[in-house]
Amino acid sequence: MKAVRVYGEGDIRVEDVAIADPRPDQVQIAVKYCGICGSDLHAYLEGWGLPTQPHPLTGKTVPITLGHEFSGEVVKVGSEVTSLKVGDPVAVEPLIACGKCENCRAGNYNFCNRVVAADGAGNFLGFSEDGGMAQLCNVDEVFAHKLPEGMSYELGALCEPTAVCYEAIKKSGLREGMSVGVMGAGPIGLLCAILARIGGASRVYISDVSEERLAKARELGFEDVLNPTQENVTEAVRADYPNGLDVVFEAAGVQATFDTALSITKRTGILQVVALFGKPVTVNLTDDLIMQGIDLITTLCYNNSFPTVLAIMASHPEQFSPLVTKKVSLDDAVEQGIKTLSTDKTQVKIMISPEM
Repeated sequence: MKAVRVYGEGDIRVEDVAIADPRPDQVQIAVKYCGICGSDLHAYLEGWGLPTQPHPLTGKTVPITLGHEFSGEVVKVGSEVTSLKVGDPVAVEPLIACGKCENCRAGNYNFCNRVVAADGAGNFLGFSEDGGMAQLCNVDEVFAHKLPEGMSYELGALCEPTAVCYEAIKKSGLREGMSVGVMGAGPIGLLCAILARIGGASRVYISDVSEERLAKARELGFEDVLNPTQENVTEAVRADYPNGLDVVFEAAGVQATFDTALSITKRTGILQVVALFGKPVTVNLTDDLIMQGIDLITTLCYNNSFPTVLAIMASHPEQFSPLVTKKVSLDDAVEQGIKTLSTDKTQVKIMISPEM
């Protein structure tokens, strides 16, 4: 089969590889769509998250088939599979977990204690196990979620990044009527904004330095969009909300946006970090958090969220579909997909289709 394989920093290839039959507790899916994530760009550009020594759970090292945002049709089932059959459409929850450690047994399998790798390799398909940028992929039955009736495979592939944002919404305690800020108008920021709106937020502010991304936010129906290179975001927000916002989602991941997020969060409010930060962030815990009563909350991935997220997306497909801005074939995945996403700010989510 054809697959997009990453060998290390700057080394990515589209090549033919073999795939084994699924294990007894797995299904094999024919991939329909696989989204390209920012972390895929980091894996390609920097070698980030890739196993350079045998991974503690999978035993894999590079090369690895990329891709963790994907959906497909079940084409084979293992002998122990009972919940799925050939022909079922599924969205893949791409986490790797042992299922046996303390955190896994408590339901926090996104923090599996046995998945932590000495070289920093990720706990995802597409990083430490072959992923979905391929014609076929083997997936654990428990992590293959049947799509709701009538849901498209494109939206199924968008479920994974939406689940990242849903986990943040869930942990923030967002309730109907709350005011919300979102730092960053990339895919994660926009998905946080969409979910906040669906969840009943009274007002949603979105800040980004890219006019192209802010244009997409406006296209999605958000009116309170702010560009910090053109206006003071803190002053603009506090002109409307002098005490600050109830919940602010940090989805950009740099010091400047973190500082702004803190400045627009009200006393006793929530600063919810969704982004991964490439560099350390400094904060005055006493003055900026403790004395303000601000709760700083973080999330990593998701757990037990996919069924709920799929139901939300099935109920509001028109809000999520515009985020898919381009589709490319496996042959074009590198030049027209991964490299384009790293430079073209008009793109939100580029999907790879093995059937093109």
